[in-house]
Amino acid sequence: MLGWRGLGLAATERTMSDPQPARRRVLIVDDNPDVARILGEFIRLEPGLEFIGAVGTGSEALDKARLGAADVFILDLSLRDSRGFGVLERLHAESPALKLIVHTAHSSEEHAAHAKRMGAAAFVVKDGDVHALLNAIRTV
Repeated sequence: MLGWRGLGLAATERTMSDPQPARRRVLIVDDNPDVARILGEFIRLEPGLEFIGAVGTGSEALDKARLGAADVFILDLSLRDSRGFGVLERLHAESPALKLIVHTAHSSEEHAAHAKRMGAAAFVVKDGDVHALLNAIRTV
């Protein structure tokens, strides 16, 4: 069997028939439409990420998860229709492969630890550091 070198190709070269790396599909769950819009714009600019859209309620998030709408959910804990930790726990239970990133203004270590116990892959504080959020999306 010929390897890359046997074909005259370096291991790092790509051919035209090689598939492009998969883009991570990202959905934002935040009841503040301005926050969702701004984060969506940053996500759109990132290579390898695809902004699927935003929903504002926990029930909409659960519906999107059931449809397999995204690979990564960015979840605010303060939603008008439901308790964020309850939504987090249900999302994790119903869609265990889904990567859940909690993005919240609650910066306590207790909140972060509780989020991890409920199934969050990452916990990012809403402090204006969009790069920390984008890094979490790429690494979960």
